[in-house]
Amino acid sequence: MYKKKLMEKLKVVKDSRERDRIIWALSGLDKDATGEKPAPVEQRNTVSSPTPDQKQNLPKLPAGIRKLFSYVVPAFFLFFGLMNLLQALMHILPSGKVEAAIPQLIMGAIFFLFGIAGFIKARKQASGEDPETKADEPS
Repeated sequence: MYKKKLMEKLKVVKDSRERDRIIWALSGLDKDATGEKPAPVEQRNTVSSPTPDQKQNLPKLPAGIRKLFSYVVPAFFLFFGLMNLLQALMHILPSGKVEAAIPQLIMGAIFFLFGIAGFIKARKQASGEDPETKADEPS
């Protein structure tokens, strides 16, 4: 009867340690009949995060290239903004209907504004005027 209770409990237990204890107890009941003792449950080692000494040091990019990369995303925004605006103009000029090109004009303007804002922010970061990047950089 005790063995049946343990088996039912084993079906619903979600904790791995509790499950191991129940299995150990069940195997102990079987071993008692033969006179053998169950082997202890092995401890499972968990993977720990590496210490700062063990972390891999990756090579750093030169400062000029890092500054150049800060201009890449704003350049994409400007490019897509200009493309959307030019495509909208190509729709407007032949037909003269502005209504059909309004969504493309809006998207182009948004992309273009984000690109300009990104270039301004990248220029501030490059010159060292941006207070957000000064807080991130070690002294």
